[in-house]
Amino acid sequence: MAAVRSSVRILPRAGIGAHPLSSRSSSRLRMRQQPQQRTFFSPPTSEPQTLTASARLPYNHAALYDQIADIDSYVTFLPYCRSARVTAWSAPDADPEWRGRRRWPTRADLTAGWGGIEATYTSRVFCAPGIGVVEAISGDARTELSEAELRRYGLRDDGPDPRGDDGGVFKSLVTRWTVTPAEDAARADRFQNEWSDVRLDIKFRFENPLYGAVSSAVADKLAPVMVNAFVEQAKRVLKEPRKS
Repeated sequence: MAAVRSSVRILPRAGIGAHPLSSRSSSRLRMRQQPQQRTFFSPPTSEPQTLTASARLPYNHAALYDQIADIDSYVTFLPYCRSARVTAWSAPDADPEWRGRRRWPTRADLTAGWGGIEATYTSRVFCAPGIGVVEAISGDARTELSEAELRRYGLRDDGPDPRGDDGGVFKSLVTRWTVTPAEDAARADRFQNEWSDVRLDIKFRFENPLYGAVSSAVADKLAPVMVNAFVEQAKRVLKEPRKS
């Protein structure tokens, strides 16, 4: 694959109001951020940051997984995504736990912007449908899938581009979506809506610690806003479930 030139732009500071968390959504959102140790007067650091959000949705987990794996569609609903294009695909799989044979994305070029920063980067994509994982990795990050899981899905992690140009502003970036059937007690309601749990984990570290300082004001909103946007997309594509 041809090398991707990273581009970075500092944008005017903008609010987050376009995608507020929905109080009427059937999902339950939870967000956790690693505690910040730096004071206002301390020099910025490039320590890794972890953001997490999750939701429980009244939809089949396989249908939700298809939406998460559709990276080309991210630009239509994710508020921080400026562009998304899959550039490489897997061979058709034959996972007995999944529906038929299909290809999954293995590389993608993305442009994202938040907190006054816009960056273009390349992600190595790992799809493990049997365990509900879609993982996109950039920079020097490595997949969190085990060796056994990689073998099962015919995947391998070749590591970062030796030219060092795939991470853009990120020294490392892991965006991991996980969708699984909800626990048995909550899997179906009296209208036979099947429930699933969706979780988003974002782990990132900037090449330049100043980028972290610029984006810190909105970093804690990143994961829940993205999950809420996915909830709304699921409603549009999979239709509103029946309610009691």
